[in-house]
Amino acid sequence: MLEVLAMNVGTLVSQSQLLRDVWGSGYERETHYLRVYIAQLRRKLELDPSHPRHIITEPGLGYRLQA
Repeated sequence: MLEVLAMNVGTLVSQSQLLRDVWGSGYERETHYLRVYIAQLRRKLELDPSHPRHIITEPGLGYRLQA
């Protein structure tokens, strides 16, 4: 997941694209996967995971990695 976001730094990656690229086309509706794994990434990468500065959520749309 981090690799997909890193290849698109500064660009919105839609939820369906992220799910498709990481888990495959059969998982495009499994958005709960994203919440779980994004939270884990934030715990590892963000100084304050509750106020992320690097992995930004665009509600209902997707995620953006800010450099």
